[in-house]
Amino acid sequence: MRIQIQLAIDGETKKTDVLEIAEHKLGEMTDEEIEQAIEVKIRTWVDRMVQVEWEVLEEE
Repeated sequence: MRIQIQLAIDGETKKTDVLEIAEHKLGEMTDEEIEQAIEVKIRTWVDRMVQVEWEVLEEE
């Protein structure tokens, strides 16, 4: 199974990728279990691709 994902920031696409899940790993999963597997795969991708850094510029 191939899943195309897009990462957009402020409405602008910054990254597009295709994730794959081997069909044999899906086996006899229910639709709900397949959806959960897709969500895990996407979350893992996002964790690798996105970093947020911040710092306090001015204290009140």
